[in-house]
Amino acid sequence: MSSRLAQKAVEVAHQDKRLFGGAARHFYFEICRCLPFIQRLHKMEEMVSLKELRAIVKEKFKEYKDVKDGRVVDLLIFKGREEIETYLLMHKQRHHVVTEVVEPYYAKQRAVKKVTTNSPFLDSFLSSGYAAIGVRNS
Repeated sequence: MSSRLAQKAVEVAHQDKRLFGGAARHFYFEICRCLPFIQRLHKMEEMVSLKELRAIVKEKFKEYKDVKDGRVVDLLIFKGREEIETYLLMHKQRHHVVTEVVEPYYAKQRAVKKVTTNSPFLDSFLSSGYAAIGVRNS
């Protein structure tokens, strides 16, 4: 009979293989290999870096990190492959990539409110390009 430590190691190995390993992991790496081609194909080099595209894909995968059912994982992988294929075959064009993928990422980045020591006027001007001019009651 093997020790409890060996049994625990085997359980952890099997659990790790089920949770992130297998088909989902291979699909993630497949997408990461396609990203440079998609970036060049849609001429997005000046708009978004490859590192940011990988971060976007990582966030999409983290949305479904709690999914444990194998059938649901297979369905999500199937839908992801269809989505990637539409970008690779250019059925979805550049503006689709920008509005569906890039803009939500940047909006989420901007949503984090930064604490600054600037005046409200200066913060308003820097965020919108135009200052919010209020009426002073003196």
